[in-house]
Amino acid sequence: MARETGVKGTLLTVAAAILAASLAPADELPLPPVAPAPAESVPAPPAGGTPPDPEPPAGEPEPELASAEETVLPAEGARTLTLSAALAMALEYNFGLLSSADQVRDARLGYTVTLSDFFPRLTPHYARGQDDTRFGLTASQRLPWTGGSVQALADFASQPDTDSPLARSSNLRLELTQPLLRGFGPNTTYYELRNSRRTRETSERSFELRRQQVALDVSEAYYEVVQQRALLAVSRQSLKRTQALERASEARLQVGLVSKLDVFRAQLQAAQSQEAAVRAERALGDALERFRFLLGQPPTVPLEPDAAALPDMPAEDMEPLEVLIDRARGQRLELLETRDQVEDARRTASLAKQNLLPQLDLRVGFSDIGFGRDFGGAWSNADRQYHFGLVTSYPIKPAADAAAKASADIRVSSSVRLLRERELEVESEVRRAVRELGEIRQSVDLQRKAVTIAQQQHRLAALRFQRGLASNFDVVEAEESLLLARSALVGLLTRYQIRRVRLLKATGTLDLAREFGLNVETVP
Repeated sequence: MARETGVKGTLLTVAAAILAASLAPADELPLPPVAPAPAESVPAPPAGGTPPDPEPPAGEPEPELASAEETVLPAEGARTLTLSAALAMALEYNFGLLSSADQVRDARLGYTVTLSDFFPRLTPHYARGQDDTRFGLTASQRLPWTGGSVQALADFASQPDTDSPLARSSNLRLELTQPLLRGFGPNTTYYELRNSRRTRETSERSFELRRQQVALDVSEAYYEVVQQRALLAVSRQSLKRTQALERASEARLQVGLVSKLDVFRAQLQAAQSQEAAVRAERALGDALERFRFLLGQPPTVPLEPDAAALPDMPAEDMEPLEVLIDRARGQRLELLETRDQVEDARRTASLAKQNLLPQLDLRVGFSDIGFGRDFGGAWSNADRQYHFGLVTSYPIKPAADAAAKASADIRVSSSVRLLRERELEVESEVRRAVRELGEIRQSVDLQRKAVTIAQQQHRLAALRFQRGLASNFDVVEAEESLLLARSALVGLLTRYQIRRVRLLKATGTLDLAREFGLNVETVP
């Protein structure tokens, strides 16, 4: 009997040593072997109760819940970029941004073409036939503000093969046309020019909004990679702990301290942890490919964010909500564009109303027509005339103009309603962004406490399992809680960085030069 008791004691001592070595941190020395306490020294649990929580013996280190914090570094040989460098590359190579820049250049060319209508137009002409030769110059000029126009014609013809004393002719005409009702005023005169300028401004604002969105997307992709690296590190740490628990459970099974159910439970937990690590690796690969795509690079190019840790939340206080809302109303490009669209609709309605008037044009002209043996004689013998007249016209069925006026009035009402809707959307977006940041701040504080509690719970569960006071069920449950708490904390810190940039965009104050240190122009 004494020999049998000695053998059991030796086996229990060996099993405890294996368990302590399995639960020890990967980068630290294993815990010293701990033999089960004699039966008479183990306090009996109260009737119907549970054994008291164990305390580590004096001089014995408390079992750690994990190895030292690990980090997942960029792939070896990959080119790493800071966030500012990544944004600079995206502003240069992003496909959507390049297309938006092309639209800006096209709109600017269209505005230049429309502006050229107010420059003098000169058209020389020359024609030669069997019997005569003709050459001259035609000029026209649109008048600013009034909507009128000036046209001039200088034409010279000759018939060199004839003996007529009137073989040469000259024709000089100058005419001013000025609308008095329809077509009069700066609205009609500059209507197309203003539309062209508005098209240019719209494309420039769209480009700036697109650039801000690219900055937001690149920031999100950048921190997504950083987050997935942190989650992969957390998953690998969890996998090491579950594998250690599996080895410890198998060692205890060999000496009869646990049942087969504990081993199955530990094996299932290890398999799930391994699957979580595989999913984290796949998510990291997806995040890297999206990051490269936003930078306009192929998915296989070795380009990654640098090995940066998730920055902590600053302690600075946020400005009052009403201040942020007023700032957004005054600086959001979408609101500025919608307000201009209201003015465009009103300008179109004013022109449609004017087009209901009859056409009444004033024409003042001068003509100089002469014939002679040469051009000098034709010019000196010219018959000079001045003429003045009024030209009017009015359609009998102005249905198209009336429909255009009614349609323009509808667009005015619609644009005013759209402006009000956009203002409410912007206000709601700012309020939502502020609430999200406030929620994240509170959640981070709570989640840090949750991580601390989960660490203590895991440490206590591992110690109880090591002392033989509980099965590994509590260890498995504590491991799941710890994994969820750490993953949630990583996600919250990532969300904070993205939501902070979103708040700047929502208030219209996202300055790429100030926020990211980029030296960029307003438009390409």
